[in-house]
Amino acid sequence: MNLSGFPPGPQFYDRLSPCLPLVGRCLYPCGKTKQGGKRQNEVLHKFFCFFSSKKRRRCGFKVEEKQISQTQLCALLWAGLMAPAAELLPAVTLPIAGRGAWLSALAALPVLLLLGWGLGRLGLRHGGLAGAIRWGLGPVLGRLVLLLYFIWGELLLALRLRLCAQRLIASGERDGSLWFFLPAAALLVLWMARGKLSAFARAGQVFLAVLLTAAGAVLLLSLPQVRGEHLLPLWWGDALPVLRSTVPLLGVLGYGAFAAFLLGDTEPSPRRGRGWALWAGGGCLLLGAEQAVVIGNLGPELARRLNSPFFALAKSVGVEGAFQRVESIIAALWTFADLSLLGVLAFALWKAAKQIFPRAKQKPAVTAILIPGAVLGIAAFPEGVLADAFGRETALLGNLIMGLALPLLVLAVCWGREMFRHSPHFVYKSARKTEDMVAEEQSE
Repeated sequence: MNLSGFPPGPQFYDRLSPCLPLVGRCLYPCGKTKQGGKRQNEVLHKFFCFFSSKKRRRCGFKVEEKQISQTQLCALLWAGLMAPAAELLPAVTLPIAGRGAWLSALAALPVLLLLGWGLGRLGLRHGGLAGAIRWGLGPVLGRLVLLLYFIWGELLLALRLRLCAQRLIASGERDGSLWFFLPAAALLVLWMARGKLSAFARAGQVFLAVLLTAAGAVLLLSLPQVRGEHLLPLWWGDALPVLRSTVPLLGVLGYGAFAAFLLGDTEPSPRRGRGWALWAGGGCLLLGAEQAVVIGNLGPELARRLNSPFFALAKSVGVEGAFQRVESIIAALWTFADLSLLGVLAFALWKAAKQIFPRAKQKPAVTAILIPGAVLGIAAFPEGVLADAFGRETALLGNLIMGLALPLLVLAVCWGREMFRHSPHFVYKSARKTEDMVAEEQSE
């Protein structure tokens, strides 16, 4: 028996482990080997020991948790962003840009590309945005900034739970109980957040496919009612208002900054820059098309006054002889967007808590995050009007600070630290310090 090249690495055992899950336990119990045969039996013993993760750890091999792909993270991000986008766009951009509000998403694309590229590069190096904040700002200031993110994320979690329950109540077209729908949504998010991120990411891909299908159906069926005079003409004087309207739109997209906390759990990809460009470009095109169809159907004045313009547009969608008034179905399907965003917030807050309290465990931490969020959602927003007002004003301002200003500050500080660490003066001082330490050890 030729044993050259043995023992193989743990990846070899990982590939074969699903094939024969019980053989190792039947032939050789873990921790016992036959005395005869020496090397042959040792190799066989180690081979069969790798069929369970517990035995792999016992044999001294590191067992890594399953990571998600960057495509799955982007799918989660845009599936979650479809919830606030359907509620607020184009209502928050119309007062600034008028009929040109549908171009605000395209105008914000360069900012999204720059921010996504910077956070992606930094997060992959330092285990997500939480690790980058700790590394760039130091242990004390970094923990304070993470605590601010934790408090703000808890507020957003309470707001999104309240708005999700409000949408579920409205989709039934009858009086519903907030005390039933909000705890039910919180329990569902708790169940997802206590599990593995990889399972939640796979569910997010399904959620995005369902949401894109529903949104595409509404927009396509609404195209014949679009009136060109609601969108055009646009002149050079409209360029500055369109650029200014990117500010509230970036506030809407600021929810996505919490997805950067999950970058440490993504697999490295050589095409991450190109992939983010495609996802950001496709998302901005979809947001631009949604705003254009809503404004073209409802007109700028009416769309500005509505709380949820997209769902108001769905009320006019129908096919004669097939179906009419599908807004309840669309509102119910948009629960998938709420669950995606709430799950991203819950996992991101768990990552922030892990950096603040290194001994924190996932399941107790997530439970401690969701329960106060559900209580705060009922106590702080007893009326739907309060939740809508908070989501239109305070949430957008806070997202601009926490989702745009602070990440850019962290990027600048980390970039400065990296430049200093690679400077010739720093390299020279590090080399001298190493030489002095070696000389002291030799003298001793």
